[in-house]
Amino acid sequence: MNELAKKRLSINFKQSLKYLMLVFNDFFIIALIFMFGALMFWYAQSMKTMPANLWFYKPIVGAVLWLPLLAGHLVTLVKKADLQFLFTQDEQMDDYLKPMLAYSLILPTILLLLVAGILFPFATVKAGISPLNYGLSVIIAFLFKFTQLEIEKKNLLFGNKISDWLINLLTLLVLSFGMYYPLIIIVGLGIVLSMVGYFIARKNQMFDWRYAVNKEQARKNRVYALFSMFTDVEEKQVDIKRRKYLDFLLPKSLAKENPNKFLYRRSLLRNPENLNLFVRMTVFAILVSWLVQNWAWALGMSALIIFLTVYQLLPMVNEFDSNIMYRVYPIVRKNRGQDLVKVLTSGLLIQWLLISVFWLLLLPIDLHLLEAIILLLVFTLLVTLIYLPYKTKKN
Repeated sequence: MNELAKKRLSINFKQSLKYLMLVFNDFFIIALIFMFGALMFWYAQSMKTMPANLWFYKPIVGAVLWLPLLAGHLVTLVKKADLQFLFTQDEQMDDYLKPMLAYSLILPTILLLLVAGILFPFATVKAGISPLNYGLSVIIAFLFKFTQLEIEKKNLLFGNKISDWLINLLTLLVLSFGMYYPLIIIVGLGIVLSMVGYFIARKNQMFDWRYAVNKEQARKNRVYALFSMFTDVEEKQVDIKRRKYLDFLLPKSLAKENPNKFLYRRSLLRNPENLNLFVRMTVFAILVSWLVQNWAWALGMSALIIFLTVYQLLPMVNEFDSNIMYRVYPIVRKNRGQDLVKVLTSGLLIQWLLISVFWLLLLPIDLHLLEAIILLLVFTLLVTLIYLPYKTKKN
């Protein structure tokens, strides 16, 4: 069973690596460099001006250290076929899950170390936390994540299931209040070790195969949803459905609509891959603008995000090529690229409007901000009038 686990982890790693290479393309790497630079610039400037030793700094440090622990659930790679072919291997499942638990710790550990390193200057200089207490907090956070994964592992057995959120809430409380009282960190360590010992002692129970399959499928769907924001994921099951609350964005009269426009509009609003991409990129632009608190950085980052939104929505032009009914019906496909341009133009103008409204709410209002809004509109129009027609002219 241990060899089977390693084989499945190898296959899963190769699949993840394939999608990660598509996700971290040249454009996204450039965007990450700009965004990380903007965040570090805002961080460095804020450190110079913010007052020291305010009462809420220490809980903020604990809460930020807690955030990386939300990533990474137990990877089991259990398949539906295992219900028939491995159901007699209950006693060997512990050997199967050991490498799975170690693999599941990689992502949250990397994120925790990255966040802890970035947060260290604020925690020690502005929040007044001693380096020793801060280091203990990071170790406790890691041990709590290990405990959560161990509990997820034991939840795969028949019997009472313990919610992950119970461990998450306990972790948040220990990390937040432990910044005030180092003794809480020590007590938290004792609780962690006690819980680990208790759940490791739970043995000789039957493996709940159906629960394990459902949990793994839910985990995979979350991972595929993340990858689908940047590229097509063959394994992801897409649930396309009508969203009545978005119907006001559709034209009331179909007289001026041709079949391609009709399909593209509804694909943008009802296909979760396209809609989630549009919504998340817009929220991301608003969040980055709020973090940098500078009109020039906000303009540059928002323009880049609008461009990346267009770049990732371009495959919509061929979305219906594999649909047999699209080919059977007498639909003229000659100018469908132009139809997609018109649909995406409407979407990008809505994105520009949302970003501009939140700029007025979140950033200092002055003449520079108004100029930035106009410049962002000009950039959006240039993308829709030059870049989009060029990329879709062959369709």
